[in-house]
Amino acid sequence: MDTAFVYNKFVTGSDFISREQELNLFTNLVKQKQHVLIYEPPKSGKKSLVQQGLINLRKDGYEYTVSNINLFNVRTKKHLLQKMSTTLLDSYCNAPDEKLALQREICPEMEIYFGTSEYQSTPEIDTSPVPDQITEKILNLPLLLAQRYNTNPIIYIEEFQELLLQDNPYEIIKLIENTLLGQTGITYIITGSMVNSMKEIFEVKRYFYNFAERIKFNPLDIRSLSKLYIRNFHKTGRVVSKELASLMHHLTQGHPWYAQQIGDISYGLTRGFLTEKVVKQAFHSLLELHSYRYQLITSRLSRFQINFLKAIMDNVEQLSSTETMEYYGFNSSANVKRLKDAAKRKEILTEENGQWQFLDPLFKTWLQTVYFDL
Repeated sequence: MDTAFVYNKFVTGSDFISREQELNLFTNLVKQKQHVLIYEPPKSGKKSLVQQGLINLRKDGYEYTVSNINLFNVRTKKHLLQKMSTTLLDSYCNAPDEKLALQREICPEMEIYFGTSEYQSTPEIDTSPVPDQITEKILNLPLLLAQRYNTNPIIYIEEFQELLLQDNPYEIIKLIENTLLGQTGITYIITGSMVNSMKEIFEVKRYFYNFAERIKFNPLDIRSLSKLYIRNFHKTGRVVSKELASLMHHLTQGHPWYAQQIGDISYGLTRGFLTEKVVKQAFHSLLELHSYRYQLITSRLSRFQINFLKAIMDNVEQLSSTETMEYYGFNSSANVKRLKDAAKRKEILTEENGQWQFLDPLFKTWLQTVYFDL
């Protein structure tokens, strides 16, 4: 059965709301063949923005061929190269025979190095080296295919931070950087869900320096989200006031995934007019829905790490001061530094302009209202 609120897939069309500024920046960058970089937490709307942007480009008459490469399950260099080559060839070929013929023409060695046999592991687990010549050919496939088919190629790479899980991550990242910097006429859209891992690549290590423009997300604005709630409730005769729509925005802090979920739960509990009691019941259900995931996170944190999160929620600024360390039980300033690093590594907190932020706003609320019972 169709639901009034969509949170199990990316959204486009009338369900895509609020991010007009980011959307306009995206389409303008692609039209100018500028590269795009997006790293935001999971379920924050990265894919929705990209897909809506691609739709808008088609409407504007911009012709392109997109190749969508997701690295979430890639752990070996061989698998990386195989996935890139397969996806790229699939984007330009309509039939298996056409794909095989093109592969044999431009890179016949692929059958040798990416095939499987009784004596050869699959690329997903095979860590044997791939000759530089083959690696270079595959990384330059976008350029070759663009020239051959006279198109505007868009290479959309998801979960880019997974490259850090390779055996020699920085060697591979450097190799990709050198190749991409030498390509012209190709647009790369690079996204990642692990914010601190992406920052490690692009800000700390400074790979791909000035290669792409980052599009930073803000929470959904209250006006757009309220209009979505009111419209979707009204479709089936249900009514939600502006005040309660604003309350749902406040409870979810404008996070797209949670905002859609609380809307859906509230919608299911309403037969006529939505009430404040139902909204609060829906928010409690939302917390319960994610409580197991949050319990897993906290169960893997030490006492010091829990206390560090408490200090951040208390808006403590001088984390290494004597008073702070005594109050929260930190052993030393070195201990505080390790706690900061752990919070980033576990993708719980990130630092923006010197301010600590929870990457998941609902997790922060769960800590306050359930774990610490404040």
